[in-house]
Parts: sequence; C-alpha cells; structure tokens
Amino acid sequence: MRSSIRNLILLNLCLLPLVAGCGSDRASETNADPKYSAVEKATSVNVQIVMAQDLEERFTLPGSLEAWEDLTLAAEIAGPVDWVGPNEGETLTAGQKILTIDSVSQKANLERDRVDAKVKQKAMERLASLVAENLVSRQEYDNSVTAYEASKQNLELSHIALQKSSVHAPIAGVLDARLVERGEYLKAGDPVAVLVQVDRLKALINVPEKDVRYFHLGEEVRVIQAQIDSGEEISRTGTLIHLAYKAHPMTRTYLGKIEIDNRNRQLRPGMIVRIEALRREIKGAIAIPLYAVVDLDGRKVVFVEEEGKAQMRVVKVDRVIGAQAIILDGLSLDERLIVKGQQLLADGAKVKVEAN
Repeated sequence: MRSSIRNLILLNLCLLPLVAGCGSDRASETNADPKYSAVEKATSVNVQIVMAQDLEERFTLPGSLEAWEDLTLAAEIAGPVDWVGPNEGETLTAGQKILTIDSVSQKANLERDRVDAKVKQKAMERLASLVAENLVSRQEYDNSVTAYEASKQNLELSHIALQKSSVHAPIAGVLDARLVERGEYLKAGDPVAVLVQVDRLKALINVPEKDVRYFHLGEEVRVIQAQIDSGEEISRTGTLIHLAYKAHPMTRTYLGKIEIDNRNRQLRPGMIVRIEALRREIKGAIAIPLYAVVDLDGRKVVFVEEEGKAQMRVVKVDRVIGAQAIILDGLSLDERLIVKGQQLLADGAKVKVEAN
C-alpha cells in the first residue's frame, strides 16, 4: 500500500515539467499572434491653424441717464395764477407760454404808466418853450424833466413786470410737471413747472482710476440699455463730452458725461445703461479659443497635431478678451492647434483629425 502511494507521487512529479512546458508554449503562441497584440486607439480631434489677429479689448461701465436740461421754472412776481396753457407731457417750443400770473393787473399798471409818461412829456415840452421866452423859471423846467424821466423808468418797470407775469419755456422740451393750477396765489420764487429736454440725453459714469487713461474727450462709446421684460437691447453711439480731473473723495472714481442723441425718445432720464468703450487695440496677436487651453498640474497647456500625434505645449496666457486667450509664449504661427478633444489627450497620444 505504501509502495503504491510512493509510485503515484513519483509519476506526478515526472509529468509536472511536461505540463508546464505545454502551457509555456501556448502562452508564447498567443503573444506571437498579432490579433492578441495591444493596439492604441486614435482620439478624434478638430484642429485650427494658429494665425495672427488684430483684436480690440473693450470694457463696460454702468451709467445712468439724465435729461440734457432739467429746469424747474419759478414765479418771478407775486399774484394769482390767472391762466394755464399746455398740459403735462406736451412738447413745448422755445418761448412758448406756459401760464400767467396776475397779468390783468400788470397790463393795467402798464397802461397807467404809459399815460403818465405821455402827460409828463407834454408838460416838459410846454415848459421848454416857455423857459426859452423867460416866462417860467429854469428850476420849474428842470423839475418837469426829472418828472418825465421818472415816468419813463416807471413805464419800463411796468413793461418788465408784465413780461414776468408770463412764464415761458426757455428751451424746447417736454412739460414734465405743472406744479400750480389756475387761481393759486404765488409768491416770487415759488416753483411752477418742470421742463426737461429729452431729444438728447447725457449718461453719467464713474470711471475707475485704472480706466481713466483710456478715455479721451470727443471719442465715441457704445451706450446699451437692456429691456428686462423682452431681453431686447437698445444700442446707440454716444460722445464723451466731459471727464473730471479730480476724483470723488469717497469712491476714488472720475465723473464722466456722455452725450446721446435721443430724438426718437426711446431712452428716458433715470434709466440705467451700460457704457462700452475701447481699452486698447492689439495688433498681430496670437489669439486662440479659450476652451483650447487645458489646466494641467497648475500649468496652462495646449495640444498641437504633428504627424498624427498630439504634442503638448506649455503656454503663457497674457489676457483673455471675450472668448479669446492671447498667448505670449509657447505657441507659434501656423501650428495645427487642437480645439476639440484636447481634454482627453496626453503628450504623444495618437490622434485622428476630423473635418471641421
């Protein structure tokens, strides 16, 4: 029994090398077979030729609209309002009458002073002929001259008072508010109407210190007002007409004023707008799509295609303008920049360029 077990163990030991040798041969045959070899798969990519571009770097500041002229008209004489003309919201021409104050009394005063001046003038002329004949004293004649001159001054004052009894529009504009009604009694200086000129507006902006050097009087800027309900943008050109030399002590910004043509009256005083201006022009820049830049271990890299392989380039980005990144170093003109599929690549990876 024991000899049988020993013989079985010896037989297994003899067969083990043969089995191992057979397995080794099969493995070598498998590795030698090309269909079992590892094949690197090419990543599909899109490329873009790197070219020099001329770019404009623009920036945006918030602003608020004001009427070109916003006038509060006041009564120049005391008295009751005896006539009112145009209604609120009407467009007035320069010089158009808005209301009158105690005009009946002022007309009567003017007529009285006119008659008084005529009487004194005739009296002076009569005494002039009598003094020439020595029929009246020179003193009496001089007194009549003084009286006549005084009556002329009173007549002039009556003319002025009658003119001041009427409130006129000093400029063409919209009667935004009429502050009094007929029959109200006013004192000199009381406000009576608000007149705004809206065929042109001014936008006020606060320019930060870093952007002041990019603004120049007379330059054109873009004025944009967004309609929140519809998403529509109203855009037009404005002209910089003023830029303060002194900064505001609290905000450290410089007040700028921009003139805007508003003859179609789409814009209104009080609206919030955006002012878009040119910061600088960049000639011959190497600018690539921002999405082509990959963050890798704290570095900015891009991939270019060379002979079917992706070559990694470490780049230095100067600034981003819109969706474009300006490259200072690491990329050359006419290289085939990979702009699609770059997130899946490693340096030296095989790529397949697809048609854009």
